[in-house]
Amino acid sequence: MGRAVSVSLQKGGVGKTTLAINLADALSARGHDVLLADLDQQGNATEGVGLKDLYKKDSPHIGDVLTDSDPVDVSEVIHERDGFDVLPAHVNLDEVEDKVRNSTFGMLWVRRRIVEPLLDDTYDYIVVDSPPSLGPLSDAALVGARHVIVPLLMSEPSVSGFERMWEQQIRPIREEVGVDLLAIVPNDLSGNNEEKRIIADLEDSPFAQYLPSFARSDEFEHSPGPGIRHRIAFSRAWREGKTLREYDSDNDMLGRLDELARIVEDGGVADA
Repeated sequence: MGRAVSVSLQKGGVGKTTLAINLADALSARGHDVLLADLDQQGNATEGVGLKDLYKKDSPHIGDVLTDSDPVDVSEVIHERDGFDVLPAHVNLDEVEDKVRNSTFGMLWVRRRIVEPLLDDTYDYIVVDSPPSLGPLSDAALVGARHVIVPLLMSEPSVSGFERMWEQQIRPIREEVGVDLLAIVPNDLSGNNEEKRIIADLEDSPFAQYLPSFARSDEFEHSPGPGIRHRIAFSRAWREGKTLREYDSDNDMLGRLDELARIVEDGGVADA
């Protein structure tokens, strides 16, 4: 049975899109049929896989799928690329968010029109790049995927953003439909003392069980250290419309992305 997962944090600049793109790539490299669905209004995942021109294309597009009148079948707006398929974002996603907010069943559109028609029948995994803010569209992404991975910079603003998301968004949704937190992923680490302190704090918190093995304090004793490390290859790959694997097939972070893909396969850190 497949799984949809939303890569989410209600704060920008944490590497959310980069993680979503490369998680889709890692799942594909493990032999799965994968869809990357870009629900971020900025369209960074769409651009980061080389499909920038589709962000302002004429209909049909994702806005025609997520609408309250005569929706387009999602299969009409999916684009194939090497490795995995892509459901591109569109410039009108801000309008879509307003429709989600004002429609009785808008919160279920991602589930009913993207996930349910495609998961298992067409794709083994659907990776959703969610909007970087609290709102109806990010709620719909969580309701649709029902599994979430949270990328975190090891900084107080990033951790505070996660705490707000947990209390204001994930916990209330969990009470209604169920959302499983699969992993918290320390991202873009360089190895300073603040990172060490925050990882230690996470290990002493109720969220310790969601830290992958590659993201724990004992990794400071080994090179290259814990978490997804800062690598310039990530940003260079994005600029070229490639995944990290496509840009640099020997990069030392590919093994960690593979472990994250295994966590998604197994339904969480504890089961991986």
